[in-house]
Amino acid sequence: MRRGALAIFVLASALVSCAPSVPPIIRDELARAPRGTVTVVSFTDFQCPFCRRTHAALAPMVAQREGRVRVVLRHVPLNMHPDARTAARAAVCGEPLAAYEDLVNALYTAPDLGEAAVEDLAVARGADREQFKRCVAEPATDARIDRDTAMYRALDGSGVPLLYVGRTRIDGAPSRSGLEAAIDDASREIHGSTP
Repeated sequence: MRRGALAIFVLASALVSCAPSVPPIIRDELARAPRGTVTVVSFTDFQCPFCRRTHAALAPMVAQREGRVRVVLRHVPLNMHPDARTAARAAVCGEPLAAYEDLVNALYTAPDLGEAAVEDLAVARGADREQFKRCVAEPATDARIDRDTAMYRALDGSGVPLLYVGRTRIDGAPSRSGLEAAIDDASREIHGSTP
């Protein structure tokens, strides 16, 4: 009987050690969420077609669950996308805007993400043009994007989008139903019941 109990303990320990752990940088972000809120950390590039498709699927789910899901963008502008860093700068500088979510939606759907175009998108959503220009030019803005990219690398990211929906990692563009299931699972984990 003692051997059986020991075998079960060893097997259970092995299963727990094989379970994916949540990296500290994601765990820290989850801890910042208001109580009862699902956090989606999205490592993204505004010019990436897969990121655009993921955003198009995610945005209505977030709106439908108003106040119960928050999205944290982490910027990973890929070198193959010439205007991705410009769009990331615009998003970082647009964070204080009341219409920030509208700016993010516009950045994901805009056909032109050049400097003048993203500036116009931000100004149309309430940014002061001169203040926005200064923010985009600030070394601190690029430093923020570089920190986001360093986080992505620390997570062994190999493509965007890379999402963490609660504790669940999703590499690549998930299906709409897969994304919804991940949000519902994260909600159940938080609330211990049906979302």
